[in-house]
This record gives sequence, structure tokens and C-alpha cells, in this order.
Amino acid sequence: MCIATFCLAMFGLIIGLISIFKMNISTLYVVYATIGAFLFLIWLAIDIQMIMGGKKYELSPEEYIFAVLALFMDIVQIFWFILMIFGGNRR
Repeated sequence: MCIATFCLAMFGLIIGLISIFKMNISTLYVVYATIGAFLFLIWLAIDIQMIMGGKKYELSPEEYIFAVLALFMDIVQIFWFILMIFGGNRR
């Protein structure tokens, strides 16, 4: 998952560098946002499984602040990518 997140970040940097030269790459933004939304949905499922426990990796009850922050950040990122998908590049 970390490698996938790193690849998404590199893809975003490439899109950013291309957009500096004022090229129309709105399709790449949608592809980037779709991949990002699916990636953070997987992260959300992993974090929920860690909270529920019973597997190799689980969070203890004392780590409730970390668990809430992890869930919050996953949900915010998912909504951000969904906003990128449906908001488009309206300038």
C-alpha cells in the first residue's frame, strides 16, 4: 500500500509539472482522482480492520485518538478526491 501511495504521489507531481506549461490535461486529473479515491478506500478498510482487531495488526483501546485521526484523515482524503472527480477544472 505504501508503494501504491508513493506511485500516486509521483503521478501527481508529474501532472503538476505538465500543468505548469499550460497543457490541457483534465483527463489525467480525473484518472489521478479516481485512483486516489480507490487507494484511500483501501486505506479506510485497513484502518477499520485495525480498529476492529482480531488480525495480525490491531490497535489497542488506548490508541483511540490515533484511530479516530486515521479514520478522519481517510474520509477527508476520499471526499477530496471525489470533489476532484466531480468538480473538474472549472476556471
